[in-house]
Amino acid sequence: MRRREHKVSYLSSEAIFAIPAMKPSKVMLSLLICSSLMLSDIYLESSSKIRGYAQDLFMPLGSLFNAPVGFLASIPDSLRTRSELILSLEKAEQENMKLQVINQFLEKVSKENEELNSLWSSARLNFDNYSFARKRSISSNEFQPLLVVDIHSKSNIDIDDVLLSSKGLVGKIKSLGVYSAEVVVLHDVRSSVPIITEKSKLHGNVTGSGIGRPGNIEYIKKTASYELGEKVYTSGIAGVYPEGIFVGEIISIDDLTDSEFLKVEVSFMQSPFNQDFYLIYKNE
Repeated sequence: MRRREHKVSYLSSEAIFAIPAMKPSKVMLSLLICSSLMLSDIYLESSSKIRGYAQDLFMPLGSLFNAPVGFLASIPDSLRTRSELILSLEKAEQENMKLQVINQFLEKVSKENEELNSLWSSARLNFDNYSFARKRSISSNEFQPLLVVDIHSKSNIDIDDVLLSSKGLVGKIKSLGVYSAEVVVLHDVRSSVPIITEKSKLHGNVTGSGIGRPGNIEYIKKTASYELGEKVYTSGIAGVYPEGIFVGEIISIDDLTDSEFLKVEVSFMQSPFNQDFYLIYKNE
């Protein structure tokens, strides 16, 4: 150790350490550097620029730090069981189907509102009136297909409540159990639905003709002015079916010479064979 960095006690001969004073030149240089930095920050805002470059410099380091944090946060989601994911998907499908059915009602209501300038008819649309149902089976009888659906034991469902899909009316409940219900579908030859057409505003009854066949609007006088492609909705007459549910479209209008009535055929947009999930609407 150099002599100038310590002194020796004359009493004990032990080294006494001391920090040497800073040279005046170093003090002046430090003051000059600090003053330069202060002036550059005042006039040139150098500190803001330096902070900007520092952000760019430390951003990759922050990403490296956040990567394991995000990975650890995603572990609980990855550990969810397959059954939980399926349940979440089914709930999402239920809500999506409800919204699609509500949109069909709203489409019909909006057209009526253009004529009547009123929005009160939409008040009957209530999510609480819907129950979820899953297809269990459907009979192979071509002319009288019987659809069986699974229902919740606590569902508030009654006979004659209607079964809906995202494409419109499917049928109505014929018999009811605790966990299942039988449904007469539109295609059934025993089915008869009071309807009203979209443009001509003509009333009638659509009957089924069997699976894969269009329905027929019965007893239509030849003076009626139906249009091809015209949409058909439930009319709500007799209170069996709610008003405004989409049924199908008119695909054929024939003037038969040996009949006093027109032959008007309606194509059903939905099929019970191509659907697994339904909504049951409780008519108020």
